[in-house]
Amino acid sequence: MKQVLDSRFLVEYYYSQDREIRQKANQKMKELTQTSNGIIPTIVVCETIQLICSREGKEKAEMIYLSITASGIKIESLTPSIAKEAGILKSTYKHVPIGDCIIAATAIRNQAKIISDDPHFDSIKETKRTWL
Repeated sequence: MKQVLDSRFLVEYYYSQDREIRQKANQKMKELTQTSNGIIPTIVVCETIQLICSREGKEKAEMIYLSITASGIKIESLTPSIAKEAGILKSTYKHVPIGDCIIAATAIRNQAKIISDDPHFDSIKETKRTWL
């Protein structure tokens, strides 16, 4: 089954201080690259690069960007149909941030689970969320 990565997954993958979480994130990343079942929405690339740039600077963010794009995991652009679906989700689930609605819409369009520890996704009945 396809799986959409949330930025919170990538933050744990790159920064987790918890050894067990880091091992699980590494294993999940390896699995997704080997099976070609991983999807990273462009909004997740944006959120992740912004966070890394804020924490460690532009050079580190550039290195991580290259790592993400070279990983073999599909990067899904924000298409008009995903944008429409995200807008509908946002109007239905008003408390969910628009970025999470874009991630959820990407998952819906790809019939995929979302890998995240963000409880916002639990309220979107059209999606399924899993964690490590």
